Amino acid sequence: MEDFINQDHFSTIQDPIIVEDGYSRIVATRKDASAEISLLYFDLEYLYKERNYIIYPDYYEVYLSEKTCDNWQMIRTLDISYIDSCFFIEGLQNDELYYVYLKEIFSKKGITKNSNVATFIPSGFKPEYSYIMSEYYGHDIYSFDINNNNDKIVYATKFYEYKPGYAAASIFVSEQNSKPDLVDIDCWFPDFDNTGILVIYSSNEGEVFDGFLMPEHIELYDSRTNRSDRITSGYSVNKYPTWSPDNTTIIFSSSNESDVSLRIKLINTSTYVISEIKDNSYSAPGVIRYSQEHPAWSADRKYIYYTHHYFTSDNINPGYYDIYRIKPGNGGPEPVFEFSGTECLPLVSPDNSKLAFLTDLNGTIQVWLYNFRNKKFSQPFDTDVYHMSEIWSQLRWKDNNTIFFTGFCEDTGHESSLFSITIK
Repeated sequence: MEDFINQDHFSTIQDPIIVEDGYSRIVATRKDASAEISLLYFDLEYLYKERNYIIYPDYYEVYLSEKTCDNWQMIRTLDISYIDSCFFIEGLQNDELYYVYLKEIFSKKGITKNSNVATFIPSGFKPEYSYIMSEYYGHDIYSFDINNNNDKIVYATKFYEYKPGYAAASIFVSEQNSKPDLVDIDCWFPDFDNTGILVIYSSNEGEVFDGFLMPEHIELYDSRTNRSDRITSGYSVNKYPTWSPDNTTIIFSSSNESDVSLRIKLINTSTYVISEIKDNSYSAPGVIRYSQEHPAWSADRKYIYYTHHYFTSDNINPGYYDIYRIKPGNGGPEPVFEFSGTECLPLVSPDNSKLAFLTDLNGTIQVWLYNFRNKKFSQPFDTDVYHMSEIWSQLRWKDNNTIFFTGFCEDTGHESSLFSITIK
């Protein structure tokens, strides 16, 4: 296999030095040589004022920067009729990076305020979106896995009434349009081995919250025997288990302290011996604690990519999300993307050539791609009707050109369901 992942460095996206201090927020949906900019406005002071009393800006100025975030040009003005509506920026170059933000102009007060900066990449590519399935009992799907050998889907749902008056987060195995089989309750984050026979997941069934910690453990389900066996133990949190491509190792996040101080560990699937990565230390100014979450193997097993979830004194909840990677043999966390917003849930394509991840670069949580061959980013979605979450959504590659994801779609009206999108 050609090694596309072992790169000396990654390209990155600059953080614009624009202070977001206004009441406006924009979302940039890329189009063919253009972008659709949605504008929302919420005056926080409205909560303390009389009903229906909001002071809007007199008008907006629209600023655009191409390729870098330091050559801003004011391209047009907008009146306030565009609030809760949208406008288009046209005549752009496809596959180039653009930054856009709005300046709120309060003429009478002589002040200006800035919206967020939205980043987008125009493209003529037309993706195909498909609705795959919703949860059989009508509840949210929030973590899942698929197996290409038997076309089965294993998924966790937020809520399942397994008998009258009793409900729990539960895992099911299902074939499309068929009644699902219950695997277990009080569990989530399922993952198939490459045969589609074994499923690993995390569970707190039978555990008791002591006011400080709710233990969670990794369990292994065998579909041939319909039996689950627990493979971790003790007073600890163990979650986000994932099989290696060759089934020899399971990686997961684990902590004896709390579920906000997780570190990546490995399980040998022949001996079930648990080991830690040698050096997973991390320190940065202002960081009071951090967690290594949602680990995922590269296709060649040289790297483990993960969400670096960290907390500072000025952002204890929910904290910040960046993407890191680490070598399973000799460790040493390496930052991949550290944009000013959210980047999480990294997942490498089966051919090792692309990295999919969730980010709010364009103003809302969406799937973006990084291509290891040309070191370029792309924005596959050309619609904003799909809504995803850094907490509840999940990604899986169906093949090198198709990504499955969970989220809510305005067009279908379903609860959080399973969809797919084609990518270039």
